[in-house]
Amino acid sequence: MKRRGSVTVFMALLLTGFFSAVFAFLEAARVSGLKSNSQISTMQARDTVLASYDQSLWEEYHLLFWQADEGDFPSLDSLESLQQSAIEGNLSSLGQSGDNYYVLQVHLTEVTTSAYQLATDEGGAAFRQQAAEMMKLTVTETALQTMMGWITGEDTSGASTDLASEAIETLETLESAAASGAAEENTGGTGSAGELTDSESATGDTAGGGASTVESADVGGSVSATDVKLTENPLEWVKKMSKSGILVIVMPDADISQKSVDRDTCIENRTLESGNLVISEDISAMDKLLFYLYLGEYFSDASENSADQAMDYELEYMIAGKAEDQANLKTVVRRLLLMREAANLAYLETNSQKQQEAAAIATLLVSAVGQPELEPLVQQGLLAAWAYAESISDVRILLEGGKVSLVKTAEQWHTDLGSLSSTVYATEGEQQTKGLSYENYLQILMWMTSDEKLAVRAMDMIEKNTGVRMDQMVCRAECAYVYEASPLFWGYVTLGGDSLGTLQFQDESDISFMNQ
Repeated sequence: MKRRGSVTVFMALLLTGFFSAVFAFLEAARVSGLKSNSQISTMQARDTVLASYDQSLWEEYHLLFWQADEGDFPSLDSLESLQQSAIEGNLSSLGQSGDNYYVLQVHLTEVTTSAYQLATDEGGAAFRQQAAEMMKLTVTETALQTMMGWITGEDTSGASTDLASEAIETLETLESAAASGAAEENTGGTGSAGELTDSESATGDTAGGGASTVESADVGGSVSATDVKLTENPLEWVKKMSKSGILVIVMPDADISQKSVDRDTCIENRTLESGNLVISEDISAMDKLLFYLYLGEYFSDASENSADQAMDYELEYMIAGKAEDQANLKTVVRRLLLMREAANLAYLETNSQKQQEAAAIATLLVSAVGQPELEPLVQQGLLAAWAYAESISDVRILLEGGKVSLVKTAEQWHTDLGSLSSTVYATEGEQQTKGLSYENYLQILMWMTSDEKLAVRAMDMIEKNTGVRMDQMVCRAECAYVYEASPLFWGYVTLGGDSLGTLQFQDESDISFMNQ
């Protein structure tokens, strides 16, 4: 007798519940895999953007930014399209292949950019930070501490007065006294204020020049009027120099660049695109120094030969902000002269030997006009003239690639008060290897300039040299992604009867070129 198989209703319900549970668990496991797959796709999209950095900025300035399309703001459609294309390309390679179906297939349905930061936002904060990070790879902590010492230790306030003007005012006082003396002689006065006395003539001295050498007492000895011979009047020399252009004085044989840029199209003067991602970060003093070192590394100045660039004196432009190379160099040279005048005058006022030399020459000059009471005033004017001449020599040496100490010693002093015109342009090779370079002095001037101005003007130079627009350069972006997938195993779940519908996954990404 044959037996027929049968399944009870209870067993049927039990098997249905068992398989429904199995398919539900399979769908739940698949959902977890789909979520992980969407996160991997998001990371691939982020890496695609990071790999699409602007190559011209990296090759010339070692900066990492992604360039948006013109008119792409405020939604950054091109950034979203780039990521969507990358994700779809990656996902399609995992999709249907013959008869096989990838069970973890997801589809990107939406990419949105909620916030982004551009290179020019917040006064170029992202640019400054990247520049500092780049220099951390090459600069030691010891070098930074040394740089911090001479920058913060230097009195960058400059001289309280223009020493050239002070010397000229002293000369005018002497000329006025001489004219007054001549008037008295014409009305019956005795003696000529414009001529030397017999005792002065015996020394061979003149107020305006005449002798061919300058004799100085030995170091440590006293100096009197009979110990010096003038080849020229230092005050007259300063007056003559003041009538020349400042660049002619410090660079008499140089070929000054005539390049210029259109300031109307520069970042400071045009309407910029702006991001909406604000990241507040404290900039330390060390980061500022690293930024200055970056500028010195990647931009040219007047002491070096520049390549084919929009301006030859780029660092000078960052400090002065003028449209012409020549105007920027003039501004920087004036500031350097003031800086050196203050240091040189301070040195003269503490050097007894040079004080005596100035007093001796002052005696000759006031004797010629018969006004001995003017000697202290004339001595101070001579010290001002001397400091001014030494400062011209300092700046000239810096521009020629030499070095000048912040605080000089007697061995590092270049000029002779009795013959300024012949000693101000003399070259002493040994002194050119000691002290700070022209670039170092520019870094001191940078310390006196706001970081925002330096950054914006540096980006001006980048724009002029590469043709990019820095207010289209994206540094950071916050993006949101929406993925969808259809249920696979849930259709076999018979208990409950509810349709699962389309599966949807959301993810976020912070795309940043910082610290890459």
